[in-house]
Amino acid sequence: MNALMIYYSFEGNTDYVASKFKEYLDIDTERLTVMNEPPKKGLGKFLHGGKSALRKEDPRMNALQADVRAYDTILIAFPVWAGTCPPAIDMCLKTYPFKDKNVYIIATSASGNAKKAMINVTEMMAGNLIVDTLSLTSPLKNKEKTDAQIQEFCQKITGRL
Repeated sequence: MNALMIYYSFEGNTDYVASKFKEYLDIDTERLTVMNEPPKKGLGKFLHGGKSALRKEDPRMNALQADVRAYDTILIAFPVWAGTCPPAIDMCLKTYPFKDKNVYIIATSASGNAKKAMINVTEMMAGNLIVDTLSLTSPLKNKEKTDAQIQEFCQKITGRL
């Protein structure tokens, strides 16, 4: 499988998800890193993180190491912030415009409601085939359920190849 998962993780949920995808599929993974992270705790975490996501502020993302042009399939994974994707994903999709790729979108959230975020990312990915999406609720708190959902999703991916 010629696939790359690009992901952003703030609290570890999406890190966990990426590690499970790598366990179940033969894919490369790359975690987005940024220079301007919101605070990790307290009210500032939600205020700064939500504001930066809604305003689509530039988090000063570090460059990707992978050459996205070399992959046929791209998996984008992220936590939902204020109903959308975090600035790191937004900036990545603007900086590295993917075209003619098979794309899978994976979102993690505490509420389980990732529909709006999925729509936003799908719109940003115009020119690609969005093959499927997966919404995971609190992966670190629900490891058994998350693992089963990821394993089933990976089986669907390999069945399409």
